[in-house]
Amino acid sequence: MTAQQRSSRRAPALFRVLSGQARIALASGAAALVLFGSGAWWLFEHVRADAYRTTDNRAYELSVQLAAQAAAGREDLKDPVLSWPLIEVDRTGRIIAAVGGTQDLTGLKALLPPPPAQPPHGTTSSPQRGTVHVGAVDEHDRARFHRPDGTLKPPPSHDTTAEQQALLAHRQAHTFAHRTITVWATAVHTPAKACRLPTEADGSCRSTLYVLVPPSYAELATAPLRTPLMTGVPLAALLVAALAWTTARRSLRPVEAIRQEVAVITDTSLDRRVPVPDARDPVRHLALTTNTTLDRLETAVERQRRFVADASHELRSPVAALRYELETALAHPDTVDPRRTLHEALAATRRIHSLTEDLLLLARPDQPGGHSLIDLAGLAAELVHEYQHRGHPVSLRSSPDQAPVRGDGAQLHRLLRNLLDNAVRHARTAVVLDVTDDGPTHTLSIHNDGTPLTPDECERVFERFTRLDEARARDTGGSGLGLAIARDIAERHHGTLTARSDHPRPGTTFILTLPGPPDTTA
Repeated sequence: MTAQQRSSRRAPALFRVLSGQARIALASGAAALVLFGSGAWWLFEHVRADAYRTTDNRAYELSVQLAAQAAAGREDLKDPVLSWPLIEVDRTGRIIAAVGGTQDLTGLKALLPPPPAQPPHGTTSSPQRGTVHVGAVDEHDRARFHRPDGTLKPPPSHDTTAEQQALLAHRQAHTFAHRTITVWATAVHTPAKACRLPTEADGSCRSTLYVLVPPSYAELATAPLRTPLMTGVPLAALLVAALAWTTARRSLRPVEAIRQEVAVITDTSLDRRVPVPDARDPVRHLALTTNTTLDRLETAVERQRRFVADASHELRSPVAALRYELETALAHPDTVDPRRTLHEALAATRRIHSLTEDLLLLARPDQPGGHSLIDLAGLAAELVHEYQHRGHPVSLRSSPDQAPVRGDGAQLHRLLRNLLDNAVRHARTAVVLDVTDDGPTHTLSIHNDGTPLTPDECERVFERFTRLDEARARDTGGSGLGLAIARDIAERHHGTLTARSDHPRPGTTFILTLPGPPDTTA
């Protein structure tokens, strides 16, 4: 792997380890740098193009003006305002005029573009635009214009005007050397009466006037922009990055407050809640969701603590009874009936085993029921037959031939048995089962004609270790887990289990609803 590939892989890794505020600030600063840099480049190029356009227009107008003067026979051609360089060459190659440093450039005449077509009528043609790549500066008189160390002399302030002009022209020639510049060429026809050095048989003169456009003038127009743009763009990007950092820091401050609050919440302080910001943004939704989750967690932990406390309380009685029987048998072996002691100990052991099995079932994770096809009507008929042979007043009043459901046969058997045990325990004279086929669902109802439940009790009976009256005492009833287990099994099979009192008909009805398999609902 090359060093470039390693650096390219290292850059994203470094970006990922930065904090959220730093990444936002870095991205914002980079975007601002690109945006402001593009705008600055466009502005600079626009101003420079406008400056070049202005200089070209002036060079064109100056060419027209000076060509007219040359056609009139004027010899001292020069730019009256900016002293732009110019050179006039006649058709024989003679230099008629050279101003602004053109006389100090080596071989300039040979480098100039070809002369434009001579005007068939009139004295001057229209100026034509071209370019010339200027060569070196002629330094045959180096001591005149340079110091001993090689630098150019400044123009003297006390010498003759001609010397000052020569120094200025030489300095200007150095600004043109080895550069490609724009040149405007104009054909000039001077009549014989005004011509000093005739080139034509009739005594007239034909020449070409070249006006060179100094590039420094366009550069001077953009020079004031360089420093502000080169310093202002990075400073503006840094300002944007700083503002992004500050804004991100302020925006994420509620998140940090939420994190700090969640970090100190333990199982002994689940009543604490995270602060909810006033702003209607995702952070507020996060805080509300976190508080809702803490509410559910607190409820679940409280339910678990209550479950453990109730389980400990329920196990204490049979364990205490078993211990009492065993200690009594050991302390008074001569006065205790061994058979009765073993019978009592076995009863307590069975109750502990039954309670332990129920607790283990409720403690398992909520796993879905199986996918076997179970006949709910056949299972109900089987259990009714069993309870009738045990002497219980249980009857099946109505049932379809089949009521197939998807699930675990052992769990559904446990569900119906828990409901029947509860109904038999509280019935006065009879327990009646009904199985109905409602199309996509199957409903099984178990009614007992005992004491009816109040509306509040119809939901409370499904809570763990719930006993509603003295008739459901421990010695005559179950552990208080049967209905809780039944509802848990129903929910695992995507069904429901509810209770209602049939006023004015005495008693209570438990209603189990389970979905049928998709292929049997037609």
